[in-house]
Amino acid sequence: MKPLDRKLLRDLWRLKWQMMAIALLIACGVSVAVMSFSAQRALMDAQAAFYSDTRFADAFAQTKRAPISRLRDLTGIDGVTAADVRILEAGLMNVPGLSRPVVARLISLPENEDHALNRVRLTRGRMPEPRRIDEAVALKAFMDAAGVKLGDRLTAVVQGRAFTFTVVGAVLSPEYVYVPAPESFMPDDAHQAVLWAPRPAVERAAGMDGAFNTVALKLAPGASVPAVLADVDRILAPYGGRAAYAREDQASHAFLAAELKELSTSASILPPIFLIIAAGLVHLTVSRLVDAEREQIGLLKAFGYRDGEAAAPYLRMAVAIGLLGALAGGLVGGALGAAIVDQYREYFRFPVLAVRFHGLAFAGASAVGVMATLAGSLAAVRRAAALSPAVAMQPLRPATYRAGPLDRLIRGPAVDQATRVIIRNLERFPVRGLLATLGLAASLNLLVGTQFLFDSLDKVVDQAYYRTQRWSESISFAEARSIVALGEISRLPGAFAAEPVRVVAARLKANGRAELTRVVGLEPDGVLDRPLDDHDRRAPFKGRGLVVSEALADRLGLRPGDSVRVEVIDGRGPAAVLPITGLARDYSGFSAYMDRRRLNDLMGEGDLASGAHLQVAEDRRADFYRAIARTPQIVGSSSRDETVANWRRAMAEAFRVTVSFYVGFAGAIAFGVAYNTGRIALSERARDLATLRVLGFGQGECAYILVGELAVLALVAIPLGLLGGQALAHGLVAAYSRDEVRLPPIIGARSYGISLLAYLTAVTGAGVLVARRIWSFDLVSVLKTRD
Repeated sequence: MKPLDRKLLRDLWRLKWQMMAIALLIACGVSVAVMSFSAQRALMDAQAAFYSDTRFADAFAQTKRAPISRLRDLTGIDGVTAADVRILEAGLMNVPGLSRPVVARLISLPENEDHALNRVRLTRGRMPEPRRIDEAVALKAFMDAAGVKLGDRLTAVVQGRAFTFTVVGAVLSPEYVYVPAPESFMPDDAHQAVLWAPRPAVERAAGMDGAFNTVALKLAPGASVPAVLADVDRILAPYGGRAAYAREDQASHAFLAAELKELSTSASILPPIFLIIAAGLVHLTVSRLVDAEREQIGLLKAFGYRDGEAAAPYLRMAVAIGLLGALAGGLVGGALGAAIVDQYREYFRFPVLAVRFHGLAFAGASAVGVMATLAGSLAAVRRAAALSPAVAMQPLRPATYRAGPLDRLIRGPAVDQATRVIIRNLERFPVRGLLATLGLAASLNLLVGTQFLFDSLDKVVDQAYYRTQRWSESISFAEARSIVALGEISRLPGAFAAEPVRVVAARLKANGRAELTRVVGLEPDGVLDRPLDDHDRRAPFKGRGLVVSEALADRLGLRPGDSVRVEVIDGRGPAAVLPITGLARDYSGFSAYMDRRRLNDLMGEGDLASGAHLQVAEDRRADFYRAIARTPQIVGSSSRDETVANWRRAMAEAFRVTVSFYVGFAGAIAFGVAYNTGRIALSERARDLATLRVLGFGQGECAYILVGELAVLALVAIPLGLLGGQALAHGLVAAYSRDEVRLPPIIGARSYGISLLAYLTAVTGAGVLVARRIWSFDLVSVLKTRD
């Protein structure tokens, strides 16, 4: 082994704990990248394979009832390579063991499987016999959540007709990889049944012989999607067609795409934080090492080593730190990626969702990590290379000390000698103190900026389900019905308050932009559903004006007083230009609200409602659910309490894992910065501290001098970290908000407390590890001077 190699190994062993603390930060950065890209690859591979195997469509459309003969026209659209028409109807279904009725979607199976789109994938059991009208297969997620087994016999009420069937198989579908509940973007698998049955059975249940009401289309590569959608709308318009939409707007696919985007965002935002701090620590450590080994560098050059050879051990030390951190980060990132994928299996239903280690992400993140450590060491290495033997072998010129502003504040007996040493050292080395403070602040920044997720979700739930939507139960009708039906609904068991709702699908256009959404018609003086503004006041309806959610207003560039073109895609499809009279702080989705009667006027229809919101006595809910299950006109049901409970359970599980990662990573930053700051101070001041011991200072006083500086820096970093955490929370809101939910950047006292506790624990642990070395000082060896 060459002498310089031996020196490198000895230095690494001597500084092993400092090196490992820095490597830990590199590992955090690499692991986040590996975790995010590995989970993203797993989802993308599962998605691509499943979509290809099942021939998932590129465009979709719905209509009320169109003759099956129009299939030829749809297939003939320029750019369409295949079209598949089906029947899809919804109804309610009682399932043993569930108190609330299940919303059942009944879909016809294709008669020709070879030309079918959106095929189902059988996971157990068998497919129904083509001519049987009493067999069906069900979505596996529903069967698992509701406890439905093969051979169970169930009855769904569809279009007022009872459809009794035997469940003969469990399937997966590309359309229902993710199934959000009607009043929430979170899944409610137990109450969201999707059933597939032979076409004759569905025709009989829905009363749609020789007709269809939903179509899926496969497009040729390079086909103009807007042109195809326009042609589909034109063909289906006479039959009550709704606006056709592309795959990117399909609910399941859109949610999965948003999750993939979030993983990319995580991999882009977090790793640079760790790598920048690691580079700063490498700079401090190597700079201190070069200053301490000036004489050794001079001796090496005096014995004939060239400048590059004498400086090479320090560069190689930086590379070794980077490689160690990268290797550890790859291992941890792979394990975290597997944990994330396990969590995804609870929400995304794929036949195969396998963990796939992203080697390219590991290689790229490792290269960046090594470059970060090299960049941090360059300044010190250049200084080592520039030293001439004669200069290097001379002792460092003593630092010039002069009285500073703080010296005038610490005069007198009120400040003891140990505290004066701490204050003067901070004043005389401000750059080093600033770098350490920024590193510590970054750790607290990350802690606070990620803890806000819990407070934010609490705010969303409170705003959506207790301030804006104050109903306990919501029902929807198969078709819009006369307001007279509200009297029947209000007499259901346990119902003591009811308000009608009219919901229509519409396309809103403004400023050259368009957005598919829904217009919700509410009672102007209603109390069960009332859009609120940014001051939590009711946003009043004014004439034919619209109140739109802030998210929708931002998407279309609208402000109160502007006008928007509303093109209804339900029924006859009327259109009108309406004023924007207010903005609603609606954290979930794109919505527009208006006076229900004015909406009915726009539709050119009578006083109609498409559903109702109700307050139902808690002790009568079982009776209420049994009653609506027997009412053929009711095809949808939602419970606020169950929605909120599912939301909280799912979010707690999802963010428990995610936030645990971030807390661990932030703690690693705090520990790494604090430990290296303390060890560097100990290395530089060991002789001074030993001298103080000889002069009569106790071990506790010397430890106080050593860690007191770290304590001051940690306290100074707290306000910076808290402010930075608020800024990071706003950045994460912008990066992670989706169409389904916009998170408010709210941080509560509990989150601040948890963040500060984790931060102070990490800093205290590092300080204790450094301070304990004071008790193991060998004063003779520390004070010994070479002749």
